[in-house]
Amino acid sequence: MSIWGRRVSVKAVAAVAALMVMAALLPVMTRGADREVTLVARGMSFFLESDPRTPNPTLRFEAGETVRLVLKNQDRGMTHDFSAPALDAGLALIDWNGEDSTTLEVPSEPGTYEYFCNPHRLMMRGTITVVR
Repeated sequence: MSIWGRRVSVKAVAAVAALMVMAALLPVMTRGADREVTLVARGMSFFLESDPRTPNPTLRFEAGETVRLVLKNQDRGMTHDFSAPALDAGLALIDWNGEDSTTLEVPSEPGTYEYFCNPHRLMMRGTITVVR
């Protein structure tokens, strides 16, 4: 094969093309969550780790963003989980002093969605508001 009047092997051209494709896909393949939100289960309520005074807060997310949601259980003697069925997100039961995380793919359309702890759904529930 000839490029600009120089003889180049097909293998070299293929290798350069493969490297260019991998370089273009690298940001997509290594993309993590846009941000992280930590909920703490304590006193039969959810709290944002950054706001330990507001029980069962409304979580506000931008449409289309990716969020890593971490749940920490600080409720001694209790097990808690996290479920947001409309967002197809959830975590299994976590024992006291444990934590787990999930990645939420926030819908691209604004709306309001419910989240809750399955065993304590009457007390531990809040909303997720998706905004543009």
